Formats: sequence, structure tokens, C-alpha cells
Amino acid sequence: MRNKKSLLLVLALTLLSLLLAACSSAKATNFPSGKFIKSGASSHGLIFNEDGTFSVFEGGATLVTGTYSVDGDTYTEESNNAGCTDVPRSFHYTFDGTSLTFSYVGDPAEDTCGGGGRRADFDNVTYTLSE
Repeated sequence: MRNKKSLLLVLALTLLSLLLAACSSAKATNFPSGKFIKSGASSHGLIFNEDGTFSVFEGGATLVTGTYSVDGDTYTEESNNAGCTDVPRSFHYTFDGTSLTFSYVGDPAEDTCGGGGRRADFDNVTYTLSE
């Protein structure tokens, strides 16, 4: 009788740990990788790599590169080579399998690097997955 209770306890703990692991990995993989084209543009977009790096492109030129992280529904730009001094900078995102939309966490006016570049790319902007 005692062995059955111990076995049931071990089984329950194993199932609980598997459930927790599945939930945490789903959270980490929700953010998509790939090439995204900005809504209303034909040759401007973002590329997100699975290794946590990104690039911004216009036509065949790469404008910015950097690193990012994701926690839940929050995308955070960790670094970039655009000379922005106010990184990290975070954005909420939604992704429906095709469309990826960003909006600022906090006030977009506080983004000192957002005037021409980052704000134009992340202030309630939607991208469509192309690759």
C-alpha cells in the first residue's frame, strides 16, 4: 500500500514537471523568426533570427543589426548598431501566424532613438511574414 502511494506521488510530480516545462517552452517559442515586410511598404522590413539577432533592411541594404529577447508578449531590443543609447527598449507584440504587430511599452515619446527610425518601425506597426 505504501509503495503505491509513493509511486503515485512520483508519477504526479513527474507529470507536473512536464506540464511546467511545456508551458515555459511554449512561451519562449511564441515569437516568430523569419523575414517580415512592413505594411504599406514593398522593400522595407525586419528579419528575426532564432538566435536572438535581428536586422532592418531597405531593398538590398541592411540598415540596422542588433540583438533581442522575448518574454511572454514583450519583445525587447537589447542592442543595435544604429547608435541608440536608450537600449534596451521594449514593445508588446501580437502574431497571428502571418501578421506581426508591435506597440511601445510605455510612452513612445520617451524613445530618444525613435524619431525617425525605431518609432517608425515599432509604433503600432504591422509586418507580414514573407519567408
